[in-house]
Amino acid sequence: MNILKNKMNEKKVLIGCPVYFKYKYCVDQYIEAIKKLNYKNYDLLLVDNSKEEDFYKELKAKDVNVERIEYEEYVKDRIIKSREILRKKALEGNYDYFLSLEIDLFIQPDTIQKLLAHNKDIVSAYYANKRVLTLKNKKTGELKKALIQVPIVYLQRENNKVQRALPQEVLNKGLIEVGAIGLGCVLISRKVLEKIEFRYVKDTKPFDDMWFCQDVKKLEYKVYLDGNINIEHKHHDWVGIKK
Repeated sequence: MNILKNKMNEKKVLIGCPVYFKYKYCVDQYIEAIKKLNYKNYDLLLVDNSKEEDFYKELKAKDVNVERIEYEEYVKDRIIKSREILRKKALEGNYDYFLSLEIDLFIQPDTIQKLLAHNKDIVSAYYANKRVLTLKNKKTGELKKALIQVPIVYLQRENNKVQRALPQEVLNKGLIEVGAIGLGCVLISRKVLEKIEFRYVKDTKPFDDMWFCQDVKKLEYKVYLDGNINIEHKHHDWVGIKK
């Protein structure tokens, strides 16, 4: 077991994500979670795509490694440019893996070891969005609000369509192959980063995460989820931001 840990610790990991000023509410918690990692062979890089420089300066003042891109009007363009910087930094810096870890997700100290232990090119932890739905009682007609968990995981169904998974299908189910994942907390190998670019298709609804999964599957890579690694997610809706 000690030999396995030593081998995993030899892997060099770049952690990072695009950031935006509206994430001020969670950045301190994000940084604190990363500081508590018991995996030491990593670097952190954030890429700020806010319109103003204020958030970038705040991150620099926190002694965070951060770069900044020229502002783009549409969020998808900003995200793609930011992720491409991260991908290229991972390659130029001779990292073995890139851990795409969004700023509103807070990993546990052993998350990197658990993901590396699977020895997969693409493996995600489980996380979900919380949504409030209004449910109607069929018998009484009474309306009641309910808080539900919506996993950022998609399964390949029998009709060959990729559809959103239910929590009970993936949570605490261990390592499973999935149809698609979000890029919130996913470990991606250097081999994959060398062959793909982050992108999206204009005038379509999906963000870059869905196109990423489609592209890697065309290269015959499998996408995995470890449903036993449950990551806290403080999702915040981007009200008023052009997509």
